[in-house]
Amino acid sequence: MRVAIVTLYPSDPQRIAGGIRMVSYNLVQALRRYPDLDLHVVHCHSDISEDAHIVETLEGAREALPDRVLVAPSNVSTAVGSGCVTLHYLAMPKQRLVPNLMTSVWRVRRLLRDLAPDVVHAHVGQYAWAAVSAGLPTVYTIHGVLAREREVYRDTLFDRWRYGLLAHYEARALPRVDRLVAISPYVREAYSQARARWQRCAPTERRALWERIDNPVPQAFFDVTRRPEAGRLLYAGSITEIKDLLTLLHAVERVSATDAQVHLRIAGRSTSPAYERLVRDLASHQALRERVAFLGLLDREQLLEEYARCAALVLSSVQENAPMAVIEAMAAGAPVVATRVGGVPDLVAEGETGYLVPPGDDAALAEALRRVLRDPATATQMGARGRQVALGRFHSDQVAQAYYELYVRVQRDHE
Repeated sequence: MRVAIVTLYPSDPQRIAGGIRMVSYNLVQALRRYPDLDLHVVHCHSDISEDAHIVETLEGAREALPDRVLVAPSNVSTAVGSGCVTLHYLAMPKQRLVPNLMTSVWRVRRLLRDLAPDVVHAHVGQYAWAAVSAGLPTVYTIHGVLAREREVYRDTLFDRWRYGLLAHYEARALPRVDRLVAISPYVREAYSQARARWQRCAPTERRALWERIDNPVPQAFFDVTRRPEAGRLLYAGSITEIKDLLTLLHAVERVSATDAQVHLRIAGRSTSPAYERLVRDLASHQALRERVAFLGLLDREQLLEEYARCAALVLSSVQENAPMAVIEAMAAGAPVVATRVGGVPDLVAEGETGYLVPPGDDAALAEALRRVLRDPATATQMGARGRQVALGRFHSDQVAQAYYELYVRVQRDHE
């Protein structure tokens, strides 16, 4: 069975930026163990400057393919059963949002028609539309609720255009995909009203069925040996408005008044230069200057070390679905302090695997941080319970099996 996974995918698997890239990479690695899968990954994004088609072996060796092999699908089959995967990186210029996004949809659709997969698994809405408009059986995993994200990113004309166009493509795709995958109950709730509109507006279209599948995390995170250090807090994620790092810094400043050991380590890239400047300006204030470290984008081993040594993972977002940082921290056995938004309450059990606080409330966040830092024994118990939850829900082998079975069902529906 040929499966094309159309997603955001890392060009460097050692340094993975963004939750969708992490989810996609973890899933692809776990799907390689299925001997009847011919896996193709399609990544079209402005971070790619030149097209490349690459066969990657299970051992990580890569061999470039010339473009001409894409003329016939039979020429681009990987060695089925060998654990190989074919990666298709398609360039997309950085400027001129509207024409370039439209061109990228057209390019992905053309490649998918050449590949002729049995099933397409899309992880972003515009490429779900590319798949269904090519007439291909399509599974669409929804990673973010666009309507809620638009409420955060609305200050600039660029963001308003970008989210408007993304919402347009998603709305066209939703009535026509074969299956919708919710990575949290929050997704189904957020899209329930939209689904009613699809059925009224497009009654003759296929009505997508919902599947509930969690995000995957690999064995390496479960193998972490915890060595928590007093006062050491970890934030893992992008530096951007939706993560509300300003509230987090204010909370750390509050904690520092009573806990001389507290310090925050920020691991991740910036996706919003203007917001990053605000965050760094606040972090440079006297009370925080020696307490905040900006680590940048870490590789896998460095990230595992951070999870091993943190006293807790902290997430101060105003909007989330099923954040990978929380799932990874749970797998690694670290307690979590996070805001009660989106799908986070489905991950973190209050008082059992961590603490939940209202978004934008630095006083409540500071109090939760004090609780976890002042009681290491309870924090250890929370982390252990979180690891057990993660093992039962998020292990990449278990998630890959759920997707494999879904692909088989969708293929059979179209036979």
